[in-house]
Amino acid sequence: MLKILNTLSKTIEEIVPINSGKIGMYTCGPTVYRYAHIGNMRTYMMADFIRRLLEYRGHQVNHIKNITDVGHMRQELLETGGDKMILAALSEGKTIGEIAQFYAQQFHEDESLLNILPATQYPWATDHIPEMLEMVKILLQNERAYLAEGNIYYDVGKFPDYGKLSRNVGGNLLEGVRMETDPLKRDPRDFTLWKKAEPGRDVYWDSEWGPGFPGWHIECSAMAGKYLHEKFDIHTGGIDNVFPHHEDEIAQSEAVYNDKHVNYWIHGQHLLADGAKMAKSSGNVFMIRDLIERGFSPLAFRYLCLTVRYRHRMNFTFSSLRASQKALDSLRIRLWNWQSEYERFVPSAETLQKQEAFMNIVENDLDLPGGLAYLWKIIKSDSSNGEKAYLLLAFDCVLGLGLNEPFDDFKIPSPVTSQAKERSNLRSLASYQESDEIRASLSAEGYIIQDYQQDTIIRPKMYLERIVEKWPSVSSGKEIDSRLNQPNAYDYTFILNAYGYKDDISRCLAAIENQAQTSSFEIIAIDNGSTDGTGEYLEELACTRENITVVHCDHVLGDAAAKNIGIKLSTGKFIIILDASAEITGDICSIVSQSFADNSNLGLLGPFGLKSDDMQHFHEEVESGPADAMQGYCMIFPRGIIEETGLMRECFRFYRNLDIDYSFQIKNLHMEVIADGRIPILRHEHRQWTELDENQRDELSVKNFGRFLKKWGTRHDLLEVSSTH
Repeated sequence: MLKILNTLSKTIEEIVPINSGKIGMYTCGPTVYRYAHIGNMRTYMMADFIRRLLEYRGHQVNHIKNITDVGHMRQELLETGGDKMILAALSEGKTIGEIAQFYAQQFHEDESLLNILPATQYPWATDHIPEMLEMVKILLQNERAYLAEGNIYYDVGKFPDYGKLSRNVGGNLLEGVRMETDPLKRDPRDFTLWKKAEPGRDVYWDSEWGPGFPGWHIECSAMAGKYLHEKFDIHTGGIDNVFPHHEDEIAQSEAVYNDKHVNYWIHGQHLLADGAKMAKSSGNVFMIRDLIERGFSPLAFRYLCLTVRYRHRMNFTFSSLRASQKALDSLRIRLWNWQSEYERFVPSAETLQKQEAFMNIVENDLDLPGGLAYLWKIIKSDSSNGEKAYLLLAFDCVLGLGLNEPFDDFKIPSPVTSQAKERSNLRSLASYQESDEIRASLSAEGYIIQDYQQDTIIRPKMYLERIVEKWPSVSSGKEIDSRLNQPNAYDYTFILNAYGYKDDISRCLAAIENQAQTSSFEIIAIDNGSTDGTGEYLEELACTRENITVVHCDHVLGDAAAKNIGIKLSTGKFIIILDASAEITGDICSIVSQSFADNSNLGLLGPFGLKSDDMQHFHEEVESGPADAMQGYCMIFPRGIIEETGLMRECFRFYRNLDIDYSFQIKNLHMEVIADGRIPILRHEHRQWTELDENQRDELSVKNFGRFLKKWGTRHDLLEVSSTH
């Protein structure tokens, strides 16, 4: 029987159903004003694995997964007076209902693509307002909630066990509470059950307390209560649901039912992308459709999720996805080749013991990585191919990788079979040119021909075999071998991080070639996930220039990570990092070489110096002379200091404040940062900034400045102003 970590008890417990043979399970479902990203889908797969294990053991699982169709029904108002759901509807010219239906359908399609079993029911939040109002009414009657000017709040002080799920108690609880200013609350820990509709609100419902809308948490309690009753077995969600959402669910549900509401709370950890939490503002959010567009099977992502335990963080990269796709393709090819043996195989008692051994592994706190390892152990064993195929398909009842597809869906059409036979006849007649032409034709149609000594097999191409890469690409800077230990090969290395904006890239590179042509230089351009033709332009340029190196990234890397690729590949004595909005207008090289020759303690040079008095505000007011930091439009430093400074900190996914941070890495070596107004450079529109909306600019800038302050905020000794007072 499945044993798994219960967040409530913080111990691994065996799942014992309340009603023998039946399991009630509730999963917090999607909010349908946007696409669910792959981090969300990992959590839904965790619930799917749990359900598959329970059903494998013969349990009937009543699985409820809610659909939140009004932006979590919080007062998540923006400047226009509507919540995110409403703004999305307005921007797309659709009604709220149409938007919700669209994204709900997309979610169901993503679940299907990932082979997630459909829930028993998908209740929609707006269809259950009466149930929510009834719960709120009971809480008021039981004096577990209070009314304040049309708003109704849960009285946390009346629930002594508050914090038992998250262990957020005392001061930790107060720090964890969303501290929006609300003078109507008796206690900052109290949370909203019903919110009075403010003037101009688009979505509200009538109630005996006036028009309003439900709080964030009450919807799940109401729907769980309706479909799974007062007490049920399992509640799943992501780790970010533990507090406050699930903590508040427990408080309000147990206050209504006067009993324990859920026996087992199970939570999945975060999925990271490029080592950072997935967030739209970080540019590292991926949807299932993004994986498909890159030629991957969605089930390769499911395989990848099997490699890391559900309660551990998982770092997503396209390199790891490619490895998972390769492994999945390998399993399918093996099953394809083992079809005939499988059809004749009769399982023995030993076979069934191996099947049970797999179940014992995966039922131990959902140890799917262990189960996957056991699967590959079977594949590499001396078992018969028929037994291997039987066990793989049996294991897949839990893994859900769709391994039966080679048997069901990969039928070879008769015209293709005929062409393969014709090719074999041509080979027997030594007509190799004609046979090769048929092989090439079949390959273009999506089929692989494998010639063996006694036979020829034709099969469909697997996913990686279908991908035709225009050029090699990387998913991470870790895939780049550093040249920093090599001697200087050039006087200058120009580094350009290209996000797109092809015209800007072209202007910047043309200026480098025009103004540096009398010097020994190389250009390293990082095609950072561009989709506007920049990659093609750079590739064509590199084919005609020996001193230009292009690195293509298969998705958008963080700004620091991309620039570090350029730094690692550099072989110039001096490194010049340029922004695509910058245009060199004169002989920059002679100024650089002279400046470093005149000042042996010079660590960083550039045209746009920054000054600060307090570490909080940096102003571009240094045209010449010592500066506190250098703007990233143009940063110049000796390649030789990197061994001491280290590379740029890759937690900076957005460029802003990265330049200040790296300036301080250099200043920390007691080297000088100098602004030189003679450096000939012209700044054009910085479209990486101007094409963001104001909210995005603020969010990204604040996050990066926080990273800077966390490391350097106490180092006022590194400011120039400190050394002169």
